[in-house]
Amino acid sequence: MSLRQLSPWLLFIAIALMYLLFPTRVYYWDGIAFAQAIENASGLKPSLVHPNHLIYNFVGYLFYKLLHSLGAEVRALTALQILNCLLSAACARVFFSILFETLRSLYLSICLTLLFAFSATWWKFSTDANAYIPSVLFLLISFYLVLPNQKARPLLLAVTFFFSMAFHQLAVLMWPVFALGVYLQNGPLSIKRRAFNTAYFSAVAAVLIIASYAYLFYLASGSSDLLRLLSWTASYSPDADTGFNLWSNVRYSLRGHVRLFFGGRFNLLKGLVNPLIVVMIAALAGTVVLVLFNWLRSLGTAVSVGRFPKLRLETRQKTVLLLSLLWTFVYVVFLFFWLPQNTFYRLFYLPALILLLGLLLVAAQSRAAKPRTLAAFVVAVALANFVFMICPFSLEGAPNSGSMTSSPHTTLRHQTEYSYISTRSSPHRASLRAHHSTPAR
Repeated sequence: MSLRQLSPWLLFIAIALMYLLFPTRVYYWDGIAFAQAIENASGLKPSLVHPNHLIYNFVGYLFYKLLHSLGAEVRALTALQILNCLLSAACARVFFSILFETLRSLYLSICLTLLFAFSATWWKFSTDANAYIPSVLFLLISFYLVLPNQKARPLLLAVTFFFSMAFHQLAVLMWPVFALGVYLQNGPLSIKRRAFNTAYFSAVAAVLIIASYAYLFYLASGSSDLLRLLSWTASYSPDADTGFNLWSNVRYSLRGHVRLFFGGRFNLLKGLVNPLIVVMIAALAGTVVLVLFNWLRSLGTAVSVGRFPKLRLETRQKTVLLLSLLWTFVYVVFLFFWLPQNTFYRLFYLPALILLLGLLLVAAQSRAAKPRTLAAFVVAVALANFVFMICPFSLEGAPNSGSMTSSPHTTLRHQTEYSYISTRSSPHRASLRAHHSTPAR
């Protein structure tokens, strides 16, 4: 097999191993509730239904039972973490395929896939229990299906989009992207046929998700009342701060984009410094210096000769650019008004941001040389996130961490960006603490 054929599978294995070796001990508050529901369930019962994450608990329950049938006596929380590690590595595998088909550069595709996999918030949530990772996986599969060179498959697209929405409601915002994508796909299709494909995809996806919500609501409540169904579908955490303040929302939005890529704190290393950490910090410092030097040199050269690279994209790349811009725009606008303080919601359009970066690089790069600085930048991001967040969060007795060792029972008082604070806990679970932003489902 060629390097091109091996690369996505090597990336999958390497990323999955990295995630599995360093699972977080600072648990996301929603994952605790999922794990508790799974362990309390006596089977695939209506108690597993959640209006915001319609099928996540069912899938988690099946995976939890599968591990037990294989002899792995793990808690539900651990099972959900393992599942997310594997699904997140699958996300990277699919994202690599999207990047390579779009950019046609193995170097850029590998670098940007690693940037995606080891960006701060994605890395943290990939090693935790939550519904975002499987939802984004099916979004990425759906996006691959609407790439310009792919054959239009509106039925398959509707099914993959349905699964994404069934894992998390926020995926519904991708509908205009997929509708436009299936309309613009290449091929000798008339406008009428393109419009039919778009309508067909939209109708099937709508029927699937509406029927699923109605059926599971009936199982969970025994009611078929339409108003109650709508209220249940649109429900969210009562602790969610949905107030609007223009300047706060601007600040939260800007901060959220930084935290997507860079996370952690220096004080998390207190008591954890050892020779290996020192070596990694030194490597990080050297890599940052190299990146800054190369960028400044390139900028100085461009200014001195008065020539900047012309941006050129192929037609198919322009289509992906349009879809990526729409993808980003829809989520940025929505999250500006709805809980902008929750960085983890921005995971839904992290791939679009990296796609836009890739298109910029491929449009501007010199034909004579590849932008090797990108590899150094990716290494710097991964090292920084590992040293200042992932490693401290993964250690036994880590700051702001907790554990589950028996039947869980905790009353939530305040949820945060990375985990939660509990007002009381059973002897079987230590209280979890974290800080950062505010809650929502």
